[in-house]
Amino acid sequence: MQARCIQVGMGLLLMCVMTACGSSGDKGGPGPVVDDDAGVSEGPDAGRPDAGAPDSGTPDAGPVDAGADGGVVEAGPPCEKTHGVCAGAKRAKVDGVYESVCTALSYGEDYEGTETRCDGLDNDCDGVTDPSSTSRVAALSGSVQGGLVSSLRTETGVWVAVLDSASEARILRLDSNLVLQGSSGVPYPWTRTGGAAALPRSARLVRTAEGPALYYATTDGASPPLRAYLVPLDGEGAPRTEGGSALVEYPMLDREFDSSASLVAASPTGERVVVLWRAGSEQAPPLQVMGKVTDARGQVLVAPKVLFESVSGGTPYPASVLWLRNGEVLVAMGESQSGVTQEVVRVRRFDEALEQVGEERVFTTSESPEPLLVDRGEAAGAPLVSPVLVLRGREAPDFRNRIQVTSGLFEGGMPTTWTEEPDGFVPWYGAHGGDGVVQLSWLSKVYDQGEGGAASFWGRLWAQEPGVAAVERTPALEPMRLTAEAQWVLMEKVAPRRVAAMYMVSTDEGQFLDAVRYCTQ
Repeated sequence: MQARCIQVGMGLLLMCVMTACGSSGDKGGPGPVVDDDAGVSEGPDAGRPDAGAPDSGTPDAGPVDAGADGGVVEAGPPCEKTHGVCAGAKRAKVDGVYESVCTALSYGEDYEGTETRCDGLDNDCDGVTDPSSTSRVAALSGSVQGGLVSSLRTETGVWVAVLDSASEARILRLDSNLVLQGSSGVPYPWTRTGGAAALPRSARLVRTAEGPALYYATTDGASPPLRAYLVPLDGEGAPRTEGGSALVEYPMLDREFDSSASLVAASPTGERVVVLWRAGSEQAPPLQVMGKVTDARGQVLVAPKVLFESVSGGTPYPASVLWLRNGEVLVAMGESQSGVTQEVVRVRRFDEALEQVGEERVFTTSESPEPLLVDRGEAAGAPLVSPVLVLRGREAPDFRNRIQVTSGLFEGGMPTTWTEEPDGFVPWYGAHGGDGVVQLSWLSKVYDQGEGGAASFWGRLWAQEPGVAAVERTPALEPMRLTAEAQWVLMEKVAPRRVAAMYMVSTDEGQFLDAVRYCTQ
Protein backbone atom coordinates (compact mmCIF):
# COMPACT_ATOMS: atom_id res chain seq x y z
CA MET A 1 0.00 0.00 0.00
CA GLN A 2 1.11 3.52 -0.62
CA ALA A 3 1.99 5.94 2.18
CA ARG A 4 0.79 9.51 2.28
CA CYS A 5 3.30 12.15 3.53
CA ILE A 6 1.93 15.36 5.05
CA GLN A 7 4.09 18.43 5.83
CA VAL A 8 3.05 19.98 9.12
CA GLY A 9 3.97 23.55 10.09
CA MET A 10 7.42 25.12 10.20
CA GLY A 11 8.98 22.15 11.91
CA LEU A 12 9.01 20.26 8.60
CA LEU A 13 7.65 17.19 10.39
CA LEU A 14 6.89 14.50 7.84
CA MET A 15 4.23 12.13 8.95
CA CYS A 16 3.85 8.99 6.90
CA VAL A 17 0.54 7.34 7.41
CA MET A 18 0.15 3.84 6.06
CA THR A 19 -3.21 2.67 4.91
CA ALA A 20 -4.85 0.62 7.67
CA CYS A 21 -2.06 1.88 10.00
CA GLY A 22 0.38 -0.72 8.73
CA SER A 23 2.22 -2.25 5.83
CA SER A 24 1.18 -5.26 3.85
CA GLY A 25 3.75 -7.34 5.73
CA ASP A 26 2.42 -6.51 9.25
CA LYS A 27 -0.27 -8.94 10.39
CA GLY A 28 -0.38 -7.63 13.96
CA GLY A 29 -2.94 -5.44 15.61
CA PRO A 30 -2.55 -1.89 16.87
CA GLY A 31 0.68 -0.73 18.59
CA PRO A 32 1.23 -0.31 22.31
CA VAL A 33 -1.02 1.82 24.48
CA VAL A 34 0.63 4.83 26.13
CA ASP A 35 0.33 5.08 29.93
CA ASP A 36 1.64 8.45 31.15
CA ASP A 37 2.51 7.02 34.58
CA ALA A 38 3.96 3.63 33.70
CA GLY A 39 5.52 4.42 30.34
CA VAL A 40 4.57 1.90 27.64
CA SER A 41 2.14 -0.86 28.55
CA GLU A 42 1.20 -3.93 26.62
CA GLY A 43 -1.51 -3.78 23.98
CA PRO A 44 -3.59 -6.61 22.54
CA ASP A 45 -0.40 -8.32 21.41
CA ALA A 46 0.82 -8.81 25.01
CA GLY A 47 1.56 -12.43 24.25
CA ARG A 48 4.03 -11.43 21.58
CA PRO A 49 7.28 -9.95 23.00
CA ASP A 50 8.12 -6.39 21.99
CA ALA A 51 4.86 -5.92 20.10
CA GLY A 52 5.03 -2.70 18.16
CA ALA A 53 7.45 0.22 18.65
CA PRO A 54 7.33 2.83 21.43
CA ASP A 55 5.65 6.12 20.60
CA SER A 56 8.48 8.59 20.04
CA GLY A 57 6.38 11.30 21.57
CA THR A 58 6.03 9.49 24.94
CA PRO A 59 8.28 11.22 27.55
CA ASP A 60 8.92 8.09 29.63
CA ALA A 61 9.71 5.83 26.69
CA GLY A 62 13.30 5.12 25.70
CA PRO A 63 14.79 4.52 22.30
CA VAL A 64 14.17 1.44 20.23
CA ASP A 65 16.91 -1.22 20.09
CA ALA A 66 17.31 -4.29 17.95
CA GLY A 67 16.87 -7.53 19.86
CA ALA A 68 19.13 -10.55 19.62
CA ASP A 69 16.67 -12.17 17.22
CA GLY A 70 16.47 -9.08 15.04
CA GLY A 71 13.10 -8.05 16.48
CA VAL A 72 12.25 -4.79 18.19
CA VAL A 73 13.00 -4.49 21.95
CA GLU A 74 11.65 -1.72 24.15
CA ALA A 75 14.30 0.21 26.12
CA GLY A 76 13.01 2.05 29.16
CA PRO A 77 13.87 5.53 30.42
CA PRO A 78 17.46 6.21 31.56
CA CYS A 79 18.58 5.05 35.01
CA GLU A 80 19.70 7.35 37.83
CA LYS A 81 23.36 6.28 37.86
CA THR A 82 25.46 7.05 34.81
CA HIS A 83 29.06 6.21 35.79
CA GLY A 84 30.99 2.99 35.46
CA VAL A 85 29.04 -0.12 34.56
CA CYS A 86 25.83 1.94 34.80
CA ALA A 87 26.68 4.13 31.82
CA GLY A 88 23.83 4.11 29.31
CA ALA A 89 21.64 1.82 31.44
CA LYS A 90 17.87 1.88 30.78
CA ARG A 91 15.16 0.86 33.20
CA ALA A 92 14.13 -2.79 33.09
CA LYS A 93 10.53 -3.93 33.39
CA VAL A 94 9.31 -5.84 36.40
CA ASP A 95 5.82 -7.35 36.00
CA GLY A 96 5.25 -5.11 33.02
CA VAL A 97 6.28 -1.89 34.80
CA TYR A 98 9.60 -0.11 34.52
CA GLU A 99 11.66 -0.03 37.72
CA SER A 100 11.07 3.19 39.66
CA VAL A 101 14.61 2.93 41.04
CA CYS A 102 17.11 1.02 38.94
CA THR A 103 18.61 -2.17 40.34
CA ALA A 104 20.97 -4.80 38.96
CA LEU A 105 18.13 -5.82 36.60
CA SER A 106 18.67 -2.52 34.82
CA TYR A 107 22.39 -2.01 35.42
CA GLY A 108 23.51 -5.51 34.54
CA GLU A 109 25.36 -8.38 36.20
CA ASP A 110 28.50 -6.32 36.89
CA TYR A 111 26.59 -3.91 39.15
CA GLU A 112 27.08 -3.88 42.94
CA GLY A 113 25.53 -1.56 45.50
CA THR A 114 28.86 -1.57 47.33
CA GLU A 115 31.99 -2.71 45.51
CA THR A 116 33.38 -6.07 46.62
CA ARG A 117 35.15 -7.15 43.43
CA CYS A 118 38.60 -6.23 42.21
CA ASP A 119 37.78 -6.39 38.51
CA GLY A 120 38.94 -3.00 37.24
CA LEU A 121 35.34 -1.77 36.94
CA ASP A 122 33.38 0.91 38.74
CA ASN A 123 30.78 -1.59 39.95
CA ASP A 124 28.78 0.76 42.19
CA CYS A 125 28.83 3.55 39.61
CA ASP A 126 30.11 6.29 41.92
CA GLY A 127 32.92 7.34 39.59
CA VAL A 128 35.64 5.49 41.56
CA THR A 129 37.05 2.15 40.39
CA ASP A 130 38.08 -0.48 42.98
CA PRO A 131 38.25 1.96 45.93
CA SER A 132 40.44 1.35 48.98
CA SER A 133 39.00 1.05 52.49
CA THR A 134 40.63 2.33 55.68
CA SER A 135 40.48 0.96 59.23
CA ARG A 136 41.62 2.42 62.55
CA VAL A 137 42.58 -0.91 64.04
CA ALA A 138 43.75 -0.19 67.58
CA ALA A 139 45.28 2.38 69.88
CA LEU A 140 48.94 1.90 70.75
CA SER A 141 50.45 2.69 74.14
CA GLY A 142 53.23 4.61 72.39
CA SER A 143 55.44 4.63 69.33
CA VAL A 144 56.41 1.12 68.25
CA GLN A 145 59.65 0.34 66.45
CA GLY A 146 59.58 -1.80 63.35
CA GLY A 147 61.13 -4.88 64.93
CA LEU A 148 58.36 -5.00 67.53
CA VAL A 149 55.40 -5.55 65.19
CA SER A 150 54.59 -8.54 63.01
CA SER A 151 51.62 -9.95 61.09
CA LEU A 152 50.39 -13.39 60.07
CA ARG A 153 47.61 -14.35 57.65
CA THR A 154 44.96 -16.63 59.18
CA GLU A 155 41.90 -18.43 57.81
CA THR A 156 39.62 -15.63 58.99
CA GLY A 157 41.80 -12.57 58.56
CA VAL A 158 45.08 -11.30 60.00
CA TRP A 159 46.83 -11.44 63.37
CA VAL A 160 49.12 -8.59 64.37
CA ALA A 161 51.62 -8.89 67.22
CA VAL A 162 52.40 -5.57 68.90
CA LEU A 163 55.02 -5.27 71.63
CA ASP A 164 54.01 -1.85 72.96
CA SER A 165 53.86 -2.73 76.64
CA ALA A 166 56.44 -3.46 79.34
CA SER A 167 54.36 -6.33 80.70
CA GLU A 168 53.00 -8.30 77.73
CA ALA A 169 52.86 -8.71 73.98
CA ARG A 170 49.48 -8.12 72.37
CA ILE A 171 48.00 -10.29 69.63
CA LEU A 172 45.33 -8.37 67.68
CA ARG A 173 42.83 -10.44 65.69
CA LEU A 174 41.50 -8.72 62.56
CA ASP A 175 38.95 -10.06 60.10
CA SER A 176 39.51 -9.92 56.35
CA ASN A 177 38.03 -6.40 56.31
CA LEU A 178 40.71 -5.35 58.83
CA VAL A 179 38.20 -4.80 61.62
CA LEU A 180 39.46 -5.68 65.12
CA GLN A 181 37.67 -8.75 66.48
CA GLY A 182 39.55 -9.08 69.78
CA SER A 183 42.97 -9.30 71.36
CA SER A 184 45.01 -11.54 73.64
CA GLY A 185 48.03 -10.95 75.84
CA VAL A 186 51.27 -12.92 76.09
CA PRO A 187 52.82 -11.96 79.46
CA TYR A 188 56.60 -11.60 79.58
CA PRO A 189 58.60 -13.89 81.89
CA TRP A 190 59.31 -11.22 84.51
CA THR A 191 55.61 -10.48 84.94
CA ARG A 192 55.00 -14.16 85.66
CA THR A 193 58.03 -14.96 87.77
CA GLY A 194 58.87 -11.67 89.44
CA GLY A 195 62.37 -11.78 87.97
CA ALA A 196 64.43 -8.89 86.66
CA ALA A 197 62.62 -6.92 83.97
CA ALA A 198 64.01 -6.58 80.46
CA LEU A 199 62.94 -4.82 77.29
CA PRO A 200 61.42 -6.47 74.20
CA ARG A 201 63.86 -6.27 71.29
CA SER A 202 62.40 -8.38 68.45
CA ALA A 203 59.08 -10.00 67.58
CA ARG A 204 57.79 -12.28 64.84
CA LEU A 205 54.66 -14.34 64.28
CA VAL A 206 55.53 -17.68 62.66
CA ARG A 207 53.58 -20.74 61.55
CA THR A 208 55.06 -23.94 62.96
CA ALA A 209 54.04 -27.57 62.60
CA GLU A 210 52.15 -27.18 65.88
CA GLY A 211 50.30 -24.05 64.82
CA PRO A 212 50.93 -20.30 65.00
CA ALA A 213 53.46 -19.05 67.53
CA LEU A 214 54.98 -15.80 68.74
CA TYR A 215 58.76 -15.48 68.74
CA TYR A 216 60.08 -12.62 70.81
CA ALA A 217 63.49 -11.61 72.16
CA THR A 218 64.54 -9.34 75.02
CA THR A 219 67.67 -7.53 76.18
CA ASP A 220 68.52 -5.18 79.03
CA GLY A 221 68.19 -2.13 76.85
CA ALA A 222 71.30 -2.12 74.68
CA SER A 223 73.08 -4.47 77.06
CA PRO A 224 73.26 -8.26 77.41
CA PRO A 225 71.90 -10.79 77.99
CA LEU A 226 69.92 -11.67 74.85
CA ARG A 227 67.06 -14.08 75.54
CA ALA A 228 64.40 -15.31 73.14
CA TYR A 229 61.26 -17.42 73.44
CA LEU A 230 58.75 -19.22 71.22
CA VAL A 231 55.17 -19.18 72.55
CA PRO A 232 52.56 -21.41 70.84
CA LEU A 233 49.19 -19.69 70.33
CA ASP A 234 45.69 -21.11 70.30
CA GLY A 235 42.95 -20.34 67.76
CA GLU A 236 42.18 -17.04 69.49
CA GLY A 237 45.78 -15.87 69.53
CA ALA A 238 46.17 -16.50 73.26
CA PRO A 239 49.19 -18.37 74.67
CA ARG A 240 48.64 -22.06 75.13
CA THR A 241 48.69 -23.43 78.65
CA GLU A 242 49.31 -26.76 80.25
CA GLY A 243 48.07 -28.03 83.58
CA GLY A 244 45.29 -25.50 83.40
CA SER A 245 47.41 -22.40 84.00
CA ALA A 246 51.11 -22.67 83.17
CA LEU A 247 51.97 -20.86 79.94
CA VAL A 248 53.75 -22.97 77.32
CA GLU A 249 57.00 -21.27 76.35
CA TYR A 250 60.07 -22.70 74.60
CA PRO A 251 63.45 -20.99 75.24
CA MET A 252 65.23 -20.21 71.96
CA LEU A 253 68.22 -18.06 72.95
CA ASP A 254 70.13 -17.35 76.13
CA ARG A 255 73.23 -15.37 75.14
CA GLU A 256 75.01 -13.94 78.14
CA PHE A 257 77.23 -11.51 76.18
CA ASP A 258 75.03 -10.62 73.17
CA SER A 259 72.43 -7.88 72.87
CA SER A 260 71.49 -7.48 69.21
CA ALA A 261 68.11 -7.73 67.56
CA SER A 262 67.37 -11.20 66.17
CA LEU A 263 65.51 -12.75 63.25
CA VAL A 264 63.50 -15.96 62.90
CA ALA A 265 61.91 -17.97 60.08
CA ALA A 266 60.03 -21.27 59.98
CA SER A 267 60.55 -23.93 57.31
CA PRO A 268 57.76 -24.48 54.76
CA THR A 269 56.51 -27.48 56.77
CA GLY A 270 56.88 -25.64 60.06
CA GLU A 271 58.97 -28.44 61.54
CA ARG A 272 62.15 -26.36 61.79
CA VAL A 273 62.88 -22.84 62.98
CA VAL A 274 66.04 -20.85 62.24
CA VAL A 275 67.18 -18.00 64.51
CA LEU A 276 69.80 -15.37 63.56
CA TRP A 277 71.54 -12.76 65.67
CA ARG A 278 74.79 -10.80 65.93
CA ALA A 279 77.39 -11.97 68.42
CA GLY A 280 80.28 -10.00 69.85
CA SER A 281 80.84 -6.29 70.18
CA GLU A 282 83.51 -3.67 69.50
CA GLN A 283 84.75 -4.29 73.02
CA ALA A 284 84.62 -8.06 72.58
CA PRO A 285 85.38 -8.87 68.93
CA PRO A 286 84.94 -10.46 66.51
CA LEU A 287 81.55 -9.27 65.30
CA GLN A 288 79.73 -12.19 63.70
CA VAL A 289 76.31 -13.12 62.35
CA MET A 290 75.34 -16.40 63.94
CA GLY A 291 72.49 -18.87 63.46
CA LYS A 292 70.94 -21.95 64.99
CA VAL A 293 68.11 -24.33 64.09
CA THR A 294 65.51 -25.82 66.43
CA ASP A 295 62.36 -27.84 66.06
CA ALA A 296 58.90 -26.37 66.69
CA ARG A 297 59.43 -26.82 70.46
CA GLY A 298 62.81 -25.17 70.70
CA GLN A 299 64.87 -28.37 70.76
CA VAL A 300 68.25 -27.65 69.18
CA LEU A 301 68.82 -29.38 65.84
CA VAL A 302 71.80 -27.30 64.67
CA ALA A 303 73.98 -25.72 67.37
CA PRO A 304 74.94 -22.03 67.10
CA LYS A 305 77.18 -21.52 64.08
CA VAL A 306 78.97 -18.53 62.52
CA LEU A 307 77.34 -17.56 59.21
CA PHE A 308 79.32 -14.43 58.46
CA GLU A 309 82.24 -12.48 59.92
CA SER A 310 83.45 -9.12 58.68
CA VAL A 311 86.97 -9.01 57.30
CA SER A 312 86.91 -5.25 56.66
CA GLY A 313 86.28 -4.03 60.17
CA GLY A 314 82.61 -3.29 59.50
CA THR A 315 79.63 -4.12 61.66
CA PRO A 316 77.67 -7.05 60.24
CA TYR A 317 74.02 -7.60 61.08
CA PRO A 318 71.31 -10.06 59.99
CA ALA A 319 68.78 -8.13 57.90
CA SER A 320 66.35 -10.67 56.45
CA VAL A 321 65.86 -14.44 56.29
CA LEU A 322 63.73 -16.86 54.24
CA TRP A 323 63.40 -20.62 54.41
CA LEU A 324 63.06 -21.69 50.79
CA ARG A 325 60.92 -24.47 49.33
CA ASN A 326 64.01 -26.55 48.51
CA GLY A 327 65.02 -26.69 52.18
CA GLU A 328 67.70 -24.02 51.96
CA VAL A 329 67.89 -20.96 54.19
CA LEU A 330 68.43 -17.64 52.41
CA VAL A 331 69.99 -14.85 54.47
CA ALA A 332 70.62 -11.18 53.67
CA MET A 333 73.30 -9.62 55.86
CA GLY A 334 74.29 -5.99 55.97
CA GLU A 335 77.71 -4.61 56.81
CA SER A 336 78.10 -0.99 57.82
CA GLN A 337 81.18 1.03 58.64
CA SER A 338 81.39 4.10 60.83
CA GLY A 339 81.74 7.34 58.89
CA VAL A 340 81.15 5.66 55.51
CA THR A 341 78.09 6.52 53.43
CA GLN A 342 77.99 3.11 51.79
CA GLU A 343 76.99 -0.34 52.98
CA VAL A 344 77.51 -3.81 51.63
CA VAL A 345 74.66 -6.32 51.48
CA ARG A 346 75.59 -9.98 51.22
CA VAL A 347 73.08 -12.66 50.25
CA ARG A 348 74.05 -16.24 51.09
CA ARG A 349 72.37 -19.62 50.87
CA PHE A 350 72.69 -22.27 53.58
CA ASP A 351 71.54 -25.86 53.81
CA GLU A 352 69.49 -27.20 56.75
CA ALA A 353 72.71 -27.67 58.70
CA LEU A 354 73.59 -23.98 58.07
CA GLU A 355 76.50 -24.82 55.80
CA GLN A 356 76.99 -22.31 52.97
CA VAL A 357 75.80 -23.42 49.54
CA GLY A 358 77.15 -21.83 46.35
CA GLU A 359 78.56 -18.34 45.95
CA GLU A 360 77.24 -15.29 47.72
CA ARG A 361 75.82 -12.20 46.00
CA VAL A 362 77.29 -8.86 47.06
CA PHE A 363 75.56 -5.51 46.55
CA THR A 364 77.15 -2.16 47.36
CA THR A 365 74.58 0.48 48.16
CA SER A 366 74.11 3.65 50.20
CA GLU A 367 73.80 3.65 53.97
CA SER A 368 70.69 2.17 55.62
CA PRO A 369 69.57 0.06 52.64
CA GLU A 370 66.99 -1.87 54.73
CA PRO A 371 67.48 -5.20 52.85
CA LEU A 372 64.36 -7.34 52.62
CA LEU A 373 64.04 -10.81 51.07
CA VAL A 374 60.67 -11.75 49.59
CA ASP A 375 59.60 -15.08 48.09
CA ARG A 376 57.14 -14.72 45.21
CA GLY A 377 55.99 -18.34 45.55
CA GLU A 378 55.68 -21.31 43.23
CA ALA A 379 53.99 -19.28 40.50
CA ALA A 380 57.29 -17.44 39.97
CA GLY A 381 59.22 -20.63 39.28
CA ALA A 382 61.78 -22.83 41.01
CA PRO A 383 62.83 -22.23 44.64
CA LEU A 384 65.97 -20.37 43.61
CA VAL A 385 64.13 -18.26 41.04
CA SER A 386 61.22 -17.02 43.16
CA PRO A 387 63.10 -14.96 45.81
CA VAL A 388 63.80 -11.27 45.26
CA LEU A 389 65.81 -8.72 47.23
CA VAL A 390 64.35 -5.29 47.99
CA LEU A 391 66.79 -2.47 48.80
CA ARG A 392 66.69 1.22 49.45
CA GLY A 393 69.44 3.25 47.83
CA ARG A 394 70.57 6.73 46.76
CA GLU A 395 72.51 7.46 43.61
CA ALA A 396 74.23 10.44 42.01
CA PRO A 397 73.57 13.02 40.78
CA ASP A 398 70.39 13.84 42.74
CA PHE A 399 70.85 11.33 45.60
CA ARG A 400 67.13 10.85 45.98
CA ASN A 401 66.01 7.73 47.78
CA ARG A 402 64.95 4.88 45.51
CA ILE A 403 63.37 1.50 46.10
CA GLN A 404 65.07 -1.18 44.04
CA VAL A 405 64.14 -4.81 43.47
CA THR A 406 66.56 -7.53 42.36
CA SER A 407 65.19 -10.71 40.83
CA GLY A 408 67.26 -13.54 39.41
CA LEU A 409 69.44 -13.39 42.51
CA PHE A 410 71.41 -16.49 41.53
CA GLU A 411 71.41 -15.77 37.82
CA GLY A 412 73.30 -12.47 37.94
CA GLY A 413 70.22 -10.26 38.34
CA MET A 414 70.86 -6.61 39.19
CA PRO A 415 68.77 -4.05 41.09
CA THR A 416 65.95 -2.41 39.14
CA THR A 417 64.52 0.89 40.36
CA TRP A 418 60.80 0.70 40.99
CA THR A 419 60.17 4.15 42.39
CA GLU A 420 62.05 7.35 43.21
CA GLU A 421 61.16 9.58 46.14
CA PRO A 422 60.93 13.39 46.03
CA ASP A 423 63.89 15.29 47.41
CA GLY A 424 64.07 14.98 51.19
CA PHE A 425 61.63 12.04 51.45
CA VAL A 426 62.60 8.60 52.80
CA PRO A 427 60.61 5.41 52.03
CA TRP A 428 59.97 2.90 54.81
CA TYR A 429 58.50 -0.14 53.19
CA GLY A 430 57.01 -3.57 53.55
CA ALA A 431 56.54 -6.22 50.89
CA HIS A 432 54.37 -9.22 50.15
CA GLY A 433 55.18 -12.15 47.90
CA GLY A 434 52.85 -14.66 46.36
CA ASP A 435 50.97 -15.46 43.14
CA GLY A 436 54.30 -15.11 41.33
CA VAL A 437 54.83 -11.40 42.05
CA VAL A 438 56.12 -9.08 44.74
CA GLN A 439 54.03 -6.13 45.91
CA LEU A 440 55.37 -3.14 47.82
CA SER A 441 53.81 -0.58 50.12
CA TRP A 442 55.66 2.22 51.86
CA LEU A 443 55.41 5.36 53.92
CA SER A 444 56.99 8.24 52.01
CA LYS A 445 58.19 10.20 55.02
CA VAL A 446 59.68 13.66 55.42
CA TYR A 447 61.13 15.52 58.38
CA ASP A 448 59.57 18.92 58.99
CA GLN A 449 61.56 21.32 61.16
CA GLY A 450 58.37 23.26 61.82
CA GLU A 451 57.98 26.71 63.25
CA GLY A 452 59.66 27.53 66.53
CA GLY A 453 61.78 24.39 66.40
CA ALA A 454 58.80 22.02 66.77
CA ALA A 455 60.10 19.11 64.72
CA SER A 456 57.63 16.65 63.23
CA PHE A 457 57.30 13.95 60.59
CA TRP A 458 54.72 13.70 57.82
CA GLY A 459 54.12 11.12 55.17
CA ARG A 460 51.93 9.48 52.57
CA LEU A 461 51.19 5.83 51.89
CA TRP A 462 52.02 4.36 48.49
CA ALA A 463 51.77 0.94 46.89
CA GLN A 464 53.22 -0.57 43.74
CA GLU A 465 53.11 -3.75 41.70
CA PRO A 466 55.53 -4.97 39.02
CA GLY A 467 55.47 -3.03 35.78
CA VAL A 468 53.02 -0.32 36.86
CA ALA A 469 53.38 3.11 38.40
CA ALA A 470 53.05 3.63 42.15
CA VAL A 471 49.53 4.39 43.43
CA GLU A 472 48.90 6.60 46.43
CA ARG A 473 46.88 4.91 49.18
CA THR A 474 46.86 7.72 51.74
CA PRO A 475 43.39 7.66 53.32
CA ALA A 476 42.87 11.44 53.17
CA LEU A 477 43.94 14.35 51.00
CA GLU A 478 46.32 15.66 53.65
CA PRO A 479 49.53 13.80 54.56
CA MET A 480 49.54 11.71 57.72
CA ARG A 481 51.29 12.77 60.90
CA LEU A 482 53.99 10.25 61.81
CA THR A 483 56.51 9.66 64.58
CA ALA A 484 60.23 9.01 64.32
CA GLU A 485 59.54 5.28 64.88
CA ALA A 486 57.06 5.05 61.98
CA GLN A 487 59.57 3.14 59.87
CA TRP A 488 57.59 0.04 58.93
CA VAL A 489 54.66 -1.25 56.92
CA LEU A 490 53.15 -4.72 57.35
CA MET A 491 51.56 -6.37 54.32
CA GLU A 492 49.25 -9.37 54.06
CA LYS A 493 46.95 -10.78 51.38
CA VAL A 494 43.44 -10.76 52.88
CA ALA A 495 41.31 -11.96 49.93
CA PRO A 496 41.72 -12.75 46.24
CA ARG A 497 43.31 -9.69 44.63
CA ARG A 498 43.11 -7.74 47.90
CA VAL A 499 46.08 -6.73 50.05
CA ALA A 500 46.28 -5.02 53.43
CA ALA A 501 48.93 -2.48 54.39
CA MET A 502 49.22 -1.73 58.13
CA TYR A 503 51.20 1.13 59.64
CA MET A 504 51.43 3.51 62.61
CA VAL A 505 50.09 7.07 62.66
CA SER A 506 50.15 9.85 65.25
CA THR A 507 47.23 12.07 66.24
CA ASP A 508 46.38 14.48 69.04
CA GLU A 509 44.84 11.50 70.84
CA GLY A 510 47.96 9.32 70.58
CA GLN A 511 49.43 6.66 68.30
CA PHE A 512 47.29 4.17 66.37
CA LEU A 513 47.63 1.12 64.18
CA ASP A 514 45.83 1.93 60.93
CA ALA A 515 45.26 -0.25 57.88
CA VAL A 516 44.32 0.19 54.24
CA ARG A 517 42.72 -2.61 52.20
CA TYR A 518 43.12 -2.22 48.46
CA CYS A 519 42.85 -4.07 45.17
CA THR A 520 45.73 -5.49 43.18
CA GLN A 521 45.97 -6.43 39.53
